[in-house]
Amino acid sequence: MRLVTAVSLFLLLAGSSADAQSGTDASSTASPQIPIPSSPLNGNWNIAGNRQKNQFPLLSMFLQTNGTQIIASGDYQAVCPNSPRDGSGGIGGGLHGEIAPDGTFTLKNSPRATIQVEISGHVPAEGATTWSGEYTLTGDLSSKCPTYRQTNTFTATPLAPLNATFSGSLTMKYFEPPSPAYTGPQTYEAKFRITATQGAVVSQRLNTGDVHFHLPLTGTIQVKGSPCFSRGVADPLTYSTHGSVLSRYSSISGDSVNMWFAMNDESQLHIVAVFTDPSESALLMTNALVIGGKCDHQSFRGTLNAEK
Repeated sequence: MRLVTAVSLFLLLAGSSADAQSGTDASSTASPQIPIPSSPLNGNWNIAGNRQKNQFPLLSMFLQTNGTQIIASGDYQAVCPNSPRDGSGGIGGGLHGEIAPDGTFTLKNSPRATIQVEISGHVPAEGATTWSGEYTLTGDLSSKCPTYRQTNTFTATPLAPLNATFSGSLTMKYFEPPSPAYTGPQTYEAKFRITATQGAVVSQRLNTGDVHFHLPLTGTIQVKGSPCFSRGVADPLTYSTHGSVLSRYSSISGDSVNMWFAMNDESQLHIVAVFTDPSESALLMTNALVIGGKCDHQSFRGTLNAEK
């Protein structure tokens, strides 16, 4: 199943890229921020699709302008029309574009990406709450879709700022050998309760001169059933720009949630999740990976529903 393979491969890459992009060193104080440019394009947008209703392709992006530049990151997935089990996509992949003098723009991702994404549109008027455009996704999804191409128009609508609690049971499995110190079961279920709150856009200039924008998250987590930890905290205020990258932080991009929890056994729990639908009714865990401690390499999967 190409989609599952692609997602699994992405998770391996996501873990590596998160370290590469976010670093591992933390500072106890936040580095100075730079002013946030204002634009009606700025925001967290649902562009197309609905995972819960199996409506693909799916596109959701966090957009931020910086002068005439547009920087975007989020979630995109394509599914073969003739074989819904075959698909591919990416979470967190960056898109870049330039705003022309007439207000038009085109966003594109890396030419090395498996799925090529192109989003074009026009900067809306000040005060607009939506914007319209056209997207094109192309790529080799599978032997049944070697020349996949999907083009359509859209109207982007804002995703509600994340401020919710999600709970439910997740299943643990090992995809890497466990720590020699671990003598517990190789699989089990644990109950999770995650509270996440979205903050205002953060902008920071790295020592390379590049500017980094993201939507920060703070959060707490409670776990019942794990032999190693029972609670943790995600704090985005541990930033550092002493290098060319930032320290690890928690953020949201489109419908993609990326959180780093410091657990009470001194391990870290790295959660990569997506909303099941644009209404944010549940979080689908693509992976919740334990890093360090006796439960090192444990991986949790499943769905957590929003508490009402």
